[in-house]
Amino acid sequence: MNSRNSSKLYHNFCILIIIIMIVLIPVQIVLFILYPHPSTITEWFTLFKINPIIGFIGFDVIYAFSNVLMIFLYISLFIIIKSRINSLTIFALILSLISITIYFSSNRFIEMYIISGKYFESTSEMQKLSFIAAGELLLSVYKGSAYFIYYILNGLSIILLFKSFYRIDLFSKKTVRAGIFSGILMLVPATVGVIGMTMSLLSLIPWIITCLFLISDINKNARNLTTGST
Repeated sequence: MNSRNSSKLYHNFCILIIIIMIVLIPVQIVLFILYPHPSTITEWFTLFKINPIIGFIGFDVIYAFSNVLMIFLYISLFIIIKSRINSLTIFALILSLISITIYFSSNRFIEMYIISGKYFESTSEMQKLSFIAAGELLLSVYKGSAYFIYYILNGLSIILLFKSFYRIDLFSKKTVRAGIFSGILMLVPATVGVIGMTMSLLSLIPWIITCLFLISDINKNARNLTTGST
């Protein structure tokens, strides 16, 4: 009984995480439309000075939070399906955690906030130029190699994860197909020009659908546990 209650708790926790992730997607899109990214490093500095919250949001702090949620989602899913897990699932989970770790090595929103403050505190033109150079470096790292590798590994891990779900009866075929399709669209980094940005936005549609299907599958499994306990 305690084991079933614990399992149901993980089911509910997993569903809560998915719901939060779904809600955050339109929030990020709306904020991106209302507050487009600055075009120069001095504009980034000014944004962080005038409105640090929008500065952090512009530097993908919400997306960083979503990646933290993904870690908990993967762990809770792992616990739910632990009795039916296969080697491909384990590999995909490890790959996804590696990709998320790489992502956090690329995001530098705290450093950008600190440097923007130092820029406005500087008293000489030479100091200002040095902070501009430092900011440009952070901006290039932010969308550089680490981010590029993260994006590809993340898309690949999602494809492999949902492919492994074919062998687990908890997940429906429509969930698996939607997950694989969203992973394919996520293989093109958002930094690859217009194509990358378009693919990134398009991938959100099947990903939201995947999340909704996941909620349905998890709810169904939770009901089965309840039925089995009566």
